[in-house]
Amino acid sequence: MKSTNQEKKNIVIAGGGFAGVRAALDLDNYLHDNRDYEIILIDRKNYQTYQSGLYEAATTEHAFVGAKKVKRTVAIPFSDIFGKTRVKVLEAYIDRIDTKSGRVITDARIVPFEYLVIAMGSVADFYDIKNLDKFGFTLKTLEDAMMIRNRIEEIVTKKDEARIVVGGAGFAGTEFAGELHNLLKQECRQHEKNPDNFKITLVEAATGFLPGLSEKVSAIVGNRMIQMGVESKFATRITEAAGDHVVLNMKEKLDCDLLIWTGGVRSVRLPLDCELVQDSKDRTLTRSVLNLENYPRIFIAGDNLGFIDPKTKKSVPQTAQEAINQAKTVARNIYRQIRGKPAASYIPGPIRYIIPASGKFAVLYSPNLIVAGFWGWVIRKFADLQYFFSVLPLYKALAYWLFENKIFMKND
Repeated sequence: MKSTNQEKKNIVIAGGGFAGVRAALDLDNYLHDNRDYEIILIDRKNYQTYQSGLYEAATTEHAFVGAKKVKRTVAIPFSDIFGKTRVKVLEAYIDRIDTKSGRVITDARIVPFEYLVIAMGSVADFYDIKNLDKFGFTLKTLEDAMMIRNRIEEIVTKKDEARIVVGGAGFAGTEFAGELHNLLKQECRQHEKNPDNFKITLVEAATGFLPGLSEKVSAIVGNRMIQMGVESKFATRITEAAGDHVVLNMKEKLDCDLLIWTGGVRSVRLPLDCELVQDSKDRTLTRSVLNLENYPRIFIAGDNLGFIDPKTKKSVPQTAQEAINQAKTVARNIYRQIRGKPAASYIPGPIRYIIPASGKFAVLYSPNLIVAGFWGWVIRKFADLQYFFSVLPLYKALAYWLFENKIFMKND
């Protein structure tokens, strides 16, 4: 006998980022012939934010690209992703999760669940730096990107000289600083200003670019930034922020017209009503199969997960690649639970990063290979295309990729 809608069991996915989308698609694939289960993804937006493109969305010039086009470059509609699947999307805010009764309470309705995947993402970590949350612009959402873009144009329009400070010289900071350099050149040309009067200063607490990667990669990116005239202050901490300056190392005052904070993230606070074991970044520690010890049908993935790699004894990095790997493990283990099979442990993927550094220049890094320059950029572009192919129908993936490149390459 076929199940009615009332009898169906819900697999609820909280969050529509890299992990949530991958988990939903994989579960749809695993359960394609099982009509006993409903797959429901809950997110406050009706689109997935393509985080890897936000720094470029924030640095597209107003004269060339309108706001609607910018949104199209980083907002992938869930209707395009799940249009040919059984996944249902509920656009809602999650107020709390009742673990004992198995319910997700949202501002739209209450959703019971048989299985739950929590992949709700991260927020900027301000490290309790005085007034940083008030004056520092973050780059986590499409709205953030649009505000930064508008503010930069306003600065160039109204001022003849200015300084933009970027807090953090990790992946996000260096990517943003490189594209910001190109945007300032374009804006200054448009408004007949001298680009030499608009400074970019990167402030980093570590001793070089991209802390944690090899010195060779740091040097490559550093030389690229020097060539563009980007200033850097290492072994330096922002200890206070204000409307027109930042304080460095509790003593030095540095005037600035805009502060962009890319100095780190932490997990959003999960609205669960049970006690969780968490690390210093509010990431939840789980069993090796990525579920909770006392609630084996609740799984964690992405930026909400704090997982120690048994090989390196370090936390697994919070990257899109690992969020996707974790989601694959979660979907597989839910399916195995349904089938009454033992769960499989999550195994972190190989270390591999691609760092864009302005224009058609990027660095591919792995422990055994470094590719820098134009070919690094080509690899990055095909990595984007590979992702779009993994979540969209072929023709939509290609159209999205071509449109994104058409917009983003205007500043190169």
